[in-house]
Amino acid sequence: MDRTFFRNRSLRWLAGTLVALLATYVLYLVAGNVFLNTSLGEQAVNRKPDRFRMQWASGRTWWPGRVSLRGVALQGQSRHIGWEAQADRVEGRIALLPLLSRRLHVPEVRAYEVRGGVHRVARELAPPPPRDGGWELQFDRIASDSIRRGYFDGFELLGTGRGEVGFYKQLRGGPMELMPSVVEFTGARLARDGEEVLREATLEARFAIDRHRREEAAGIDKLLKTRVDVKLGGRTAGLNVAVGPRGGVVVTLVPGEGRADIDLGFERGLLKPGGRAQWTMAVGGNDIAGAVRHDILGIDVAVDEDIVLKATVPPQADGRLAVDADLRLRGRQVPLRDVASLLPRASGHVVGVWHFDSLRWLSDLFPQAPWLKLDGAGSVSADVQVAEGQLAAGSRIAVPEVDAVAEVMGNRIRGLARADIRLDAGKDGALVPRLQATMDRFDVASLKTPGTPYVQGRHLALSINAEGPLAQLRDALQARVVFKDARVPDLRVYNAFLPRRQMRFDAGAGVLSGDLSLDAAGEVGRGTVRIAGRGTRMQLAGVQLRGDIDLDLKLRRADLKRRLFVADGSTVQVRNVGFTEPGGESRRGWWARVTLDRARLDADRPISAGGGADVTMKDVGFLLALFSQQKEYPAWVYRLVDDGQAQVQGRVEWHDDVLILDRMQARNDRYDMLARLRLQGGQRQGDLYARWRALSVGMEVQGDQRKLHLVRAKAWYDGRPHYLK
Repeated sequence: MDRTFFRNRSLRWLAGTLVALLATYVLYLVAGNVFLNTSLGEQAVNRKPDRFRMQWASGRTWWPGRVSLRGVALQGQSRHIGWEAQADRVEGRIALLPLLSRRLHVPEVRAYEVRGGVHRVARELAPPPPRDGGWELQFDRIASDSIRRGYFDGFELLGTGRGEVGFYKQLRGGPMELMPSVVEFTGARLARDGEEVLREATLEARFAIDRHRREEAAGIDKLLKTRVDVKLGGRTAGLNVAVGPRGGVVVTLVPGEGRADIDLGFERGLLKPGGRAQWTMAVGGNDIAGAVRHDILGIDVAVDEDIVLKATVPPQADGRLAVDADLRLRGRQVPLRDVASLLPRASGHVVGVWHFDSLRWLSDLFPQAPWLKLDGAGSVSADVQVAEGQLAAGSRIAVPEVDAVAEVMGNRIRGLARADIRLDAGKDGALVPRLQATMDRFDVASLKTPGTPYVQGRHLALSINAEGPLAQLRDALQARVVFKDARVPDLRVYNAFLPRRQMRFDAGAGVLSGDLSLDAAGEVGRGTVRIAGRGTRMQLAGVQLRGDIDLDLKLRRADLKRRLFVADGSTVQVRNVGFTEPGGESRRGWWARVTLDRARLDADRPISAGGGADVTMKDVGFLLALFSQQKEYPAWVYRLVDDGQAQVQGRVEWHDDVLILDRMQARNDRYDMLARLRLQGGQRQGDLYARWRALSVGMEVQGDQRKLHLVRAKAWYDGRPHYLK
């Protein structure tokens, strides 16, 4: 009796338990499938749709923790990166007990017919500030054997792929981790903006990210926590390069027979030793003359203790790009933020042609010559040695066309130049840049009015040797400017340098030549300047002249601060001169040659000069005209003019508007003449002594007054004071 009672009681308890379990299971089936197939599920998942959104067409669950979804679409955004993924079907298992501790643990997910990608978003979505208590998400294994498409911005990868990914993330700013994962593709095709880049490709990528918080590595710094191994092989497309109708370069991808073979490892900011990457592409097209070319572009990267880079880029359609490089980059670090940081690590040899929107960087090769500026868009043909990111001795750079500006002694020389730069080894290993530049056309203007050139010329040659430390710039720099017969349309431009009341050009054109050595400040150290005018009209000490003039200045700097030059040996020649004397008398065919044997020249405006002069002249008629009209002299005085060539010696000085002639001695076999003259503004003061045979005369000039001394003229003259000490 008792035994039967207990047996029935146990059966009733077991039946009740089974009924309860069945009811619970039925309730789970109803609730779970209702949750998955109504808006309840998506509302629960998509609490922050701007950061994460998940949608699905239908779902089912037959067992607690196991879910199957169809037509799944996911999308999200973090800062400037947006992502999305789609799958025809997703199956997974969720561990239920960890949910009680705010932890979503998904041991396994399988996805079928997967597509997805990443793109940049203009509007940044900043992460919320970190807070405690965030849910933990752990997906141990998300796997698919049917990945069909992946993309990143304009790049698209199509093929048959498989992958396994695992990750951990704690919400509210907690740590994240990407567990060791793998993606493999076979028979893949890589395209950019719809044009094929790679075909028949195989890809194997293994990657992982160490667990870390956002503040430990944000943005691109996450790569310092990342490990990646990539193997990629396939056939590459070709490039077609042509000159467009407006002269621009048009580059398109076309079918080609190149090859890509990549086997590289990256670990926490470093490339792994033993890695190798080779990429070749066929390059075809037409050159600027329309001829068809067939070339190969090649890149070869090898990693040992350093990164070895070899690159070959054939000449392109308009000659704007060609490269043959063999470089070693010290260390295996990958620049994450500043690609330019590779330069200090680079050593090797580079040959090529590059087009630059600005050639201003060429000026940086000559810090010793800040007065020289090279700029403008143009191409550079280079054969350079590189050591630790710097151009090294043995390098050569040719620039077919560059805007060149040289500021010399208050003037701006501008032109389009052809330049050749050579870098040689100097003393103590210092680098010596040497420049040879030629301006086929150039103009010269004052720095005060740079838009109004007063000289136009051809074939100006500029050379620079910048040897020595920067502390010795002035002595270290060797620069030279040479030009010949540049046209000066109006010689009156030089009146700004002359004492206008005593000396000026009234009309005439001329030519200017120069051979000047410059220092670091663009100041002349020594050289020659030649000005030649034909049919020139000018005023000199109140006398009007017309004829040909040649001024040949030989300069050697004496005092830089005062712009004072030694001009010994300079000459002035006038030929075919006609002039009108103060009384209206005219003379023609006069000539003179002046040699400044001891001369000093102050180059500030107006020019000041002084020194000794040796003069050979046709006759002394011009000297007589400086003092008085012909009718005021005794009749025999003008016989001196007909007594032939004279040699004149004396001293000359002008400063501002003062012109002084002193100790002037003119003589030949028949006569002597002594003179001193001071001109200041419109005032004239001077003494003249002339002797012809037994006759002599003295003349004293004070403004408009003339006084003759006919008795003891020589004694009178000797008693008069000199104007110059």
